Amino acid sequence: MKKSSSRYAAISIFVTTILSSVIGGFATIDARNSDLQQIDQSINLVAERVNAYPAEAISAAIFTIDEESLDLTLALITKEGDETVINESHLLYPGIKSMTVVKKALTVPISVEAKNPFRLRAIEIAGGDYLIVAADLRKLDINLKSNLKNLVGFTITANALAIFISILLLRRHNRGLDAKALERMQRFLGDASHELRTPLTVIKGYSEMLSKGQMNDVVDRARAFSRVNTEIERMENLIHDLLLLAELGESRPTTFEEIDLSELTQAHVNDFELFNKGRKIDILLEEECRLKGSPEHLNRLIQNCLSNIVRHTPSDAPVSITLKSKGRKVNFIIEDGGPGLPESAYRTEIEAMNRFDPSRSRDSGGSGLGMSIIAAIVQEHNGKLELRKSELGGLAVVLELPR
Repeated sequence: MKKSSSRYAAISIFVTTILSSVIGGFATIDARNSDLQQIDQSINLVAERVNAYPAEAISAAIFTIDEESLDLTLALITKEGDETVINESHLLYPGIKSMTVVKKALTVPISVEAKNPFRLRAIEIAGGDYLIVAADLRKLDINLKSNLKNLVGFTITANALAIFISILLLRRHNRGLDAKALERMQRFLGDASHELRTPLTVIKGYSEMLSKGQMNDVVDRARAFSRVNTEIERMENLIHDLLLLAELGESRPTTFEEIDLSELTQAHVNDFELFNKGRKIDILLEEECRLKGSPEHLNRLIQNCLSNIVRHTPSDAPVSITLKSKGRKVNFIIEDGGPGLPESAYRTEIEAMNRFDPSRSRDSGGSGLGMSIIAAIVQEHNGKLELRKSELGGLAVVLELPR
């Protein structure tokens, strides 16, 4: 079983590596293609102006380059094959060695591999001569190498996180680790990679724009830095949630103590009422509902339930909170008047670390792990979790915990 667990961890890390590489590779290629499209747009703009004014082709080309501040090289090739550079740019233009290249570039821009690679388009003008419009590709290649280095760094970071989580989960498992626990860890690693992808992509995108000088306005740069900081905070919250899920998934028993759930809930309700003045809130809390549990985890459970309401419902949606004992059980029901969930999401016995409704959390900016944490805490306390339609029109989270 120990060898099997190690093999499973290796497979999980391998899958995470492949996923990270595919995502990062796609982002890198997409960024280069986007830069290449901008170059082609500049080249094609000059070609359009030349075709629009064929009698003054050279003047039209030079005027367009100057007017639009384009970093393009302009050259003239006679029908005899003699070439003259008319306008220089940052490109160390080596010249055209073959008329075959010119013929290929008459309709669309093409790339020429050389010591100093460049992108060009040829335009036939009066007299059988050709205008060559060329752009430097060295910066694109430098950016591509830089992005590939970033991709390697991201992959190493993702692997380190996967290894850490694998060790954290696997070292607590004994020879009796069953297939269900292995499947849960696989989903967990998938969630980690999936959820970290979005903030990393946003941070990478803004970092590239800032490093390329594409944001010169002070307000835009400040907005970009603010966005990056927001995504960094989001990543920190994601990692905290993932580590909490890992802790809840360990076989190590949590030390429980006697808790007054009524008092614990009332404290959260007071805060909720304070910051949600526009809501109609019905509260029915039975006094001294005591049970054995983890104060820290039950605090997080209540906090997640109420945070989900704030995040996923209108600010004036009604809320109902009920806590009452029934025999040797405590029933805790939190209802809202929001949009609710898709029909497929209403079911009992939601498993921990299971994303039951990714679209809802994604659209509203959440990580999608909140309900997973709730389910894991309920499971830790040997309770039951049920999601059903609320009488208020939205979602009802029904918790049953043993006393």
